[in-house]
Amino acid sequence: MNAPKIIERLRKRLTEPLPGDAPRSLLAPTFNGVSQRPAMPSMNAKKCAVLVLIYERNGDLQIVFTLRNNNLHSHSGQISYPGGKTEYGENPVKTALRETFEEIGVPEHQIDVLGTLTPMYVLPSNSLITPVVGFSNTVLDFIVNKDEVEEVFTKPIGFFKFTNIEMRKLNANGEVLDVPYWAVHPTVPLWGATAMILAEFVEVFQKLMEVK
Repeated sequence: MNAPKIIERLRKRLTEPLPGDAPRSLLAPTFNGVSQRPAMPSMNAKKCAVLVLIYERNGDLQIVFTLRNNNLHSHSGQISYPGGKTEYGENPVKTALRETFEEIGVPEHQIDVLGTLTPMYVLPSNSLITPVVGFSNTVLDFIVNKDEVEEVFTKPIGFFKFTNIEMRKLNANGEVLDVPYWAVHPTVPLWGATAMILAEFVEVFQKLMEVK
């Protein structure tokens, strides 16, 4: 199936009911054996949006990731998507496109918005994140805002499977934390909210590719 046909199928699929927490829970950390499944948002949750940006390179559909600057106050040094807090008067799409331009220099006119995934509440940051899915059919010239982003990199969509999830143990304030992740970077694992958002996308994409 060629890229334009895949993209049009994906656009249509994003208008239909989405799997939500079922695939995302597969990438949720566990504390002492108890899964930290996605929680219900609080009334005062901060509204945020990120962009899951797809583009074609070397015959493969790729997803764009950022490695956040180590000096940031939140989620420093972690793999993420371009995105941030929704400003007054913005909808999630506008937020995701603005933040993408500010962080990695991809302008709005180069991005075809396909739809959104299921919003996800992140308890530690009290954020309700809407993942926006976009596609660019041009060669992207990333202009990195070094105040926020250390690195931009991409990974083929086909790499992401539920059979190549890896695990590692961490100690967090005396509690044992088992963290599922995808190994996409030489030094930083793809885990947490970014991985959970991606898990829903992977579920949608895999099922889409199974349809003849």
